[in-house]
Amino acid sequence: MAVLKVLNRIGFIVFACVASVAWADDGDAASQSTVAASNSPYPPLHLTDSRHTPEQIKHGEYLVKMADCFTCHTNEAENGKAFSGGLKIDTPFGSLYAPNITPDKKTGIGNWSNEQFVRAVREGIAPDGSYYYPVFPYNYFNKMSVRDVLDIKAYLDAIPAVSQRNHPQEMKWPFNYRVLQLGWRLLFFNFSAGELKSEPDRSASWNRGAFIVEGPGHCALCHTRLNYFGVPEKSYYLAGAFVEDYYAPNITSQGLKLLNNRQVANIFLHDEMPTRAKLGGPMKEVEHNSLRFLRDNDMMAIADYLKSVKSKSPPVEVEINRSFSHVKGKKLYQSSCAMCHRNQLMGAPGIDKHVWNILLDQGRDKLYEVAIRGSGNMPAKGGCDACSNGRVKAAVDHMIFLAGKNRAAHTETPSKRVHKLKPR
Repeated sequence: MAVLKVLNRIGFIVFACVASVAWADDGDAASQSTVAASNSPYPPLHLTDSRHTPEQIKHGEYLVKMADCFTCHTNEAENGKAFSGGLKIDTPFGSLYAPNITPDKKTGIGNWSNEQFVRAVREGIAPDGSYYYPVFPYNYFNKMSVRDVLDIKAYLDAIPAVSQRNHPQEMKWPFNYRVLQLGWRLLFFNFSAGELKSEPDRSASWNRGAFIVEGPGHCALCHTRLNYFGVPEKSYYLAGAFVEDYYAPNITSQGLKLLNNRQVANIFLHDEMPTRAKLGGPMKEVEHNSLRFLRDNDMMAIADYLKSVKSKSPPVEVEINRSFSHVKGKKLYQSSCAMCHRNQLMGAPGIDKHVWNILLDQGRDKLYEVAIRGSGNMPAKGGCDACSNGRVKAAVDHMIFLAGKNRAAHTETPSKRVHKLKPR
């Protein structure tokens, strides 16, 4: 139960942040007999067919969306059925495939006992005793109570069963031996932490936000710089990081200092930045599958918690002996630049005209300088404090490439200049 397709970090971590729920307290659903809302990618459920109570199933769906299980356990790219697994997750150590978590008795989790399910979700141990790879963030999910986890099972028991065998994992030697995960667990899994406890000197809203962010939301896996073992570095907690070359921004009090709680909440509730730009990069998909269903009070709680977090800013990435391909530039552009430049918001020049004119008048280096130093409403490096100059230049190269494509599309005579503006 993690997020965002194949965006795996340091070999083990899949992109994720906060997710949400399609149900409000007043029962906002498609009908009284179903759980999923009509505009939800989640399958509709007939409560009368389940051995669990409607309240358990509703709460379970809430938590499933909070953890964004759908995105990893549904192979949307190949039109896979909900929660039937099959999504390939590439890592430097091999490839993993998300398993089927529908209630099918042969290929899913239909024969799992409550105890086996709780142990898997909260401790990362499969029914056969083998260890799950930490691409499955059980070290965050163990902050949920046993009751929470059993309600998740109630929901999964009620979704349609899909007969689809799990794809064999393709990890390289020696990482194909799951027993090696014992070392990782001994070093980095806090066996005694367990369910997250409320801090009595904090408000109920703050504690709720802490539960979502630190627990099922597992935001740190994307927004915190990881060490070599794929573990978030505490000193840089939520202060921004790269996820497969997309930039997950600083969401601490420093990164959100110019926004009030309502503005932070609206980013995810309405897919709209304070600049009125839409979310870009991987967060667009996260918003589509989960964040858009979040309760308003939960999103405000998350904002309350995030704006209290104080962390060190991570250092600028090392650029020596590194090259930044067109693909890397494209991903940075999609996650950090396109939201304003695509629609020319906040004075940002559109790539179809302004970028081209500067290139022709002053050259590529001038565009590099503007992007790195900032100009007008645009902060230095577009706000990507951890970006090296080389990565920013790669994003500019992608913008020039797009400008060339746009210009070529609107002219009958191919320009020699267009030919020169292929990705570097």
